[in-house]
Amino acid sequence: MRWPIPAILLAALFVSAPLSAKEELVTLPKRDTVQLTIYNSVDLTLVRETRELTFKKGNNRLQFSWANTLIDPTSVEFRAITQPDKLEVLDTSYPAESHQMLIWTISAEEAVSAKVEISYFTSGISWSAEYHGMLANDEASMTLTAYVTVHNRSGEDYENASVRLVVGSIHIVEEIARLAGGASAQQKGEAQRGMREAAKSSDGKKDIVKEGLSEYYIYTVEGQETVPNQWAKRLESFVQAGVPVRTVYTYDAQKYGAVLTKLLTFKNDEAHKLGKEPLPSGVVRLYRQFADNRLGYVGAVATDYIAKKDEIKVNAGPDQEVSLKHTRRMLKKDNLTFSWSGNRQYLAGWDTMETFNLEVRNFRSRPYEFEINLSFNGDFTFTSEVASTKIDYRTQRFNLVIPAGAKQELTYSVRTRFGTNVRNK
Repeated sequence: MRWPIPAILLAALFVSAPLSAKEELVTLPKRDTVQLTIYNSVDLTLVRETRELTFKKGNNRLQFSWANTLIDPTSVEFRAITQPDKLEVLDTSYPAESHQMLIWTISAEEAVSAKVEISYFTSGISWSAEYHGMLANDEASMTLTAYVTVHNRSGEDYENASVRLVVGSIHIVEEIARLAGGASAQQKGEAQRGMREAAKSSDGKKDIVKEGLSEYYIYTVEGQETVPNQWAKRLESFVQAGVPVRTVYTYDAQKYGAVLTKLLTFKNDEAHKLGKEPLPSGVVRLYRQFADNRLGYVGAVATDYIAKKDEIKVNAGPDQEVSLKHTRRMLKKDNLTFSWSGNRQYLAGWDTMETFNLEVRNFRSRPYEFEINLSFNGDFTFTSEVASTKIDYRTQRFNLVIPAGAKQELTYSVRTRFGTNVRNK
């Protein structure tokens, strides 16, 4: 019979006696629990397995094998969770005839049963996240479903595993990854200790951890799933109905071109029935279902790590039921300044005065928000009878709410200074 790998075998042996064909090896029961904490950025996963073991009084030999897997043998650790005062690891040996196993000698003060944890790092496991939003007919809310897909190429099956994702960065880990093969054994050990401590310190916590240059969050996927080797397994992380969605028609020529673009927005906060924790980076896709049960694709956006209170904006493209006309009504030069170069006079400074008209129409059956972003270059002054907001040194924004079937017109002027007239050099 072929045992799964890695296999842990318990033998009732004498103190340091080598294994022999006459000695009976007893296979352990299956893992009670398996926890995978996946560090995508450095292709490492911390595996923590627990089992109930029975120890005889005296010395016990425990064998751990990692053949045909990507387990790092230098990272394997044994720890007694219960009865720690009655169990002691006397030594760890690596049989000369094998480079694929180690043997622990465990001393027991008396015959006991104990829960033990065996932990190690393996490569070949990664994750990706995605979010599917099913919009209501009025697009004012949605049901948001989050998925995490775990890709397992580690050489080992993990049955009924709980999965955790490291979101953000742990400084020492990222530094070791940068050094790659040039990292020393000591540096590697420090990184692994840091990763183990990060995993322990985040148990049961829901907030981001900030320690020096480290800033990370460990996201726990709900439930348990078997993740077979050479498989990609999609896990449902959560489902939240009734998430409020805003539709904001946005004009921003720098980002979306010179058209009104329909943006569907929501926030990772409690007001949107989310916000209990940060969310992993991934792709957000929105859909809507029509009366004949056809599923329509609305739009998608790839997001970075989604912190609490972050806003997600999904571009649904142009919409024929709204329109914007942007017309320049006037252009002139004034405040002309002349200078001399030798016997020649030239124009050294001037201003341009421009006046524009905006006409925004909403042909839809309910009011909508409109966000008009206007960008300018150089030293300029912006004026308008309608209130606007200065977003940065080059952008002014109008925020409008236009009733169903209505339009709004507004006029603004821009004075731009050139040459010696420029004030902000």
